[in-house]
Order: sequence, then C-alpha cells, then structure tokens
Amino acid sequence: MKLKIKHISMLMMILSLALFSSCLKKGLTDYPVFDTNEITLVNVEYRFNGTQTMNGQPVVAYQKLNATQTVDKTNAIINVAISVPAANGQFTAAEKAKVVQSKLWFYMNISTAASIAPTGGTATLGDPTDATKPLKYVVTAANGASRVWTINVTSFTNL
Repeated sequence: MKLKIKHISMLMMILSLALFSSCLKKGLTDYPVFDTNEITLVNVEYRFNGTQTMNGQPVVAYQKLNATQTVDKTNAIINVAISVPAANGQFTAAEKAKVVQSKLWFYMNISTAASIAPTGGTATLGDPTDATKPLKYVVTAANGASRVWTINVTSFTNL
C-alpha cells in the first residue's frame, strides 16, 4: 500500500511539473524598451474639505485650476500660468479666497512606462506644493535614462 501511494505521489509530481512549466522557448515578440522621459502635461488643483461627510469626517473635494503651459522639451522646462476659476458648487467664494500659490496640488502626464520623483526640495506628488519656487522632478524612462524637469509658475491669478 505504501509503495502504491509513493508511486501515485511521484506520478502526480511529474505531471505537475509538466503542466506548470513553459515549453515556449522561442518565437516570443521582442518589445522595445521605452526610452522617453518627458512630462507632457501639467495639471493643477486645489483640495479642500467638502460639504459631504463620511463616517463623521469631511470628504476631500477638489477644484481643477486653469493651467496654460509652454513645454520646452530641449531644456526640460515647463512654464505654467495658473488662474483660479469662478466659485461654483462646493467651491464657494469663501473657499476660492483661500487658494494661494504656496498650497497647490500638481499631477502630470509622463511618458509611457516612465516613473517620476520629486527632487531638490520639491514636495512629493499628492502633497500640497509650494509653487512660488521652481518645482523639480526626475523622470526616469523604462530603459533607465533619467532627466530632471523644471516647472516654473510664471503667473498666478485669483481674481
């Protein structure tokens, strides 16, 4: 009986190895490793405690700000002019008055398969950022090539 169980166990192990191993050794498509490390679009928003609550806590609301930008790919510089839109809905006139250049949230579109990280004292993406000074981010392509991008806020309007 023990010999029979041993043989069955050995057979199951051999079958498992055959089933769970790959036989495909060639013929796979070689995909290119992406080599671009660019910021293609900068977005800016203001975040605040909204009027809705969940579990007794206010739900964070956001207001996208108007951002006009010029991208200099050669020098890795993006100049952004920011204006605060009119009050509407949860974004009341009182909340609009609180929007300042030193407390904004930035998010970017970057090259496919690239990663982005702040450098030079710039706040982490997702945290409020002081845009009164140049913002610097390192964008690393999938192939490992990196480039430092600078974002300058050239004007900020909250009328």
